[in-house]
Amino acid sequence: MPYVPNTDRDREEMLREIGADSLDDLFADIPPALRHDGALDVPGPLSEQELRRHMTKLASMNRTGADVLSFLGGGVYDTYVPSAVSHVTGMPQFYTAYTPYQAEVSQGTLQAIYEFQTLIARLTAMEIANASLYDGASAMAEAALLAIGATRRNRLVVAGTVSPAFRAVLRTYVSSLGVEVVELPFGEGSTDTDALESSAEGAAAVLVQHPNFFGALEPMAEIGQVASAAGAMLVAIVDPLSLAVLSPPGEYGADVAVGEGQPLGAPMGYGGPLLGFMATRRQHVRRMPGRIIGATRDHEGRRGYVMTLQTREQHIRREKATSNICTNQALVALGATVYLSLLGERGLRELALRVASTAHYAAGALSRIDGVSLRFDRPFFREFVVELPFDAHRAKAELAEAGIWPGISCGCYYEGMDDCLLVSVSERHDKHDIDTLASAVEAIAAQGGTE
Repeated sequence: MPYVPNTDRDREEMLREIGADSLDDLFADIPPALRHDGALDVPGPLSEQELRRHMTKLASMNRTGADVLSFLGGGVYDTYVPSAVSHVTGMPQFYTAYTPYQAEVSQGTLQAIYEFQTLIARLTAMEIANASLYDGASAMAEAALLAIGATRRNRLVVAGTVSPAFRAVLRTYVSSLGVEVVELPFGEGSTDTDALESSAEGAAAVLVQHPNFFGALEPMAEIGQVASAAGAMLVAIVDPLSLAVLSPPGEYGADVAVGEGQPLGAPMGYGGPLLGFMATRRQHVRRMPGRIIGATRDHEGRRGYVMTLQTREQHIRREKATSNICTNQALVALGATVYLSLLGERGLRELALRVASTAHYAAGALSRIDGVSLRFDRPFFREFVVELPFDAHRAKAELAEAGIWPGISCGCYYEGMDDCLLVSVSERHDKHDIDTLASAVEAIAAQGGTE
């Protein structure tokens, strides 16, 4: 059977419909030199047993976080996913559900999304949240577009301590909109507020990550005051777990709170899956991208759930829609909802304190090694930057051979930081894991670094 199972008659009908005489007519605009002539040089077919053996061999070449001791972070974390999360998200009625346009047959999905919105609004101390976005980076970029529309200004000020990946997505989003993006310098691991004060005037928004990419805490209350005085909106990019112990965005004057929800019950494998969340003040609800689920009553007084304020969306407003975002990460959002419901306020706080305590133990263990020190003297939550007496990227390669992924090389993103490593911990790490990392780093340092 051909890959596309169309019969000769099917193909003839389709060609006739579009006014083409043959399949070659469809590719006439492609230069012959770029077109493959003849049969593809591919192996012959395999039996199911042979294919399984081949795919297993290929898969065994990969190593996952479960196979090594991983301290990777920078936005996606190797957190523990409770079995209940996978059980609920794997239920067919959720796993196969898609766009809930027909409210009368989608009450389960709609209620789950409504609960997600409620949890995010409570977590961020904001007034309203949407039904999720693709990932944290797109959520930040969408928040920037919201601010541009709300203020009618075409300038954005973004802290240099915001994730490099997030900043790259932001630049892509606004590249054709005539929007100026000003990136602020950073001093000792946090935003230079003096530079912010001189740059914020005339900006649509000030975008700051807290804790930032280096893991350090930002002076958000002071930053909020500077942004407000300049008439700019404050967009806070936050780690959801940190909100169990740090002041939420709604308490320090943020206009929009966004972030990556992967730490809330999603695995780290393949870089995700990811989950962008957004919460804002009620006055901006008409400008929010994506979906919003509301609660209502039917004619018999029974509680029900519906998609609301849909005039913001593409399927109604077309090119006048709030955003090009037209879907959400409902299944991952469901996992986050189950995760937050399982832990509750007390459990989430205990988890956050445990992660923070483990991170500080790790920072102490590493900084006691001769030649190793903390790069920034700033409070931090779950990750931190260490300065090594050797090239961090090459040390990563050597440690990987020993089954350790020690973190992210900061030199990949920031000039002058080739000897710096961003180390992240989670609840999956214990004292033995930290000591194993410290011993491995100490051994390299004792040898004078890598050759």
